[in-house]
Amino acid sequence: MKTLNKTALSVAIAFAGITAVSSAQAFDSVTWVWDATVNSTVDTSALSDVNVTPAGLTQTENDQIAYGAMTSTSLVTVVDNLIIPVLSGNSIDDLASVESAATSVGNNGSITSDVSMQTDNSQLYAGVGLSVDPLITTALVPGAILASSSVLGVTNATVDSSATGVGNNLSLDLTTISDQDAFAIANNEQLAVALVTSTSTVDAVLFDGISGMGNNTNPAVSSTATSVGNNLSVNVDGNF
Repeated sequence: MKTLNKTALSVAIAFAGITAVSSAQAFDSVTWVWDATVNSTVDTSALSDVNVTPAGLTQTENDQIAYGAMTSTSLVTVVDNLIIPVLSGNSIDDLASVESAATSVGNNGSITSDVSMQTDNSQLYAGVGLSVDPLITTALVPGAILASSSVLGVTNATVDSSATGVGNNLSLDLTTISDQDAFAIANNEQLAVALVTSTSTVDAVLFDGISGMGNNTNPAVSSTATSVGNNLSVNVDGNF
């Protein structure tokens, strides 16, 4: 059995403040007294004057309110890729591919256009609204967004497991071939009052008689979990 090995990548990014201190090797002793008073004032002014003649206009008003619990579960168990063994050993091309994905989203909006774009967006997610007016945020009960993906007991197959939980998501994509349309104006308001939990579990994965695993640049097992309260993605691309 031969299948195309899927490329998956698990990335972890950590931000840390790092201070490096080197010793004073040129002196036997150093005495430094620093007593300073610093006053700083920054004034920034910006003036933009845009004169264009767009070929068209995509104008949208997007208002979304969602209450309740959002739950998604993906479970894959006991997958055995039966491979006929050969004397030289089977290759990674003989591996099967197992994918498990769970995604829970409170509000989701996606707007695409090939001409100039103007949009006004408002997204609110919570468990319960105790007020008639949804804009009274003090009367909101937290909601719950749960995403769970599990892969258990896999033999001779690559594994890609992902769980994603998002309170509010908005994606704006403007791709145009006109320099007169390569601009977007947007107002975005997002509020998520919720506990967002994502869990991805991979266990008991076995590779038997597969050669070349150490030379494979793609991960044989990938497990990712992502939890986001509010997410905004804006892409403006003028191909001219």
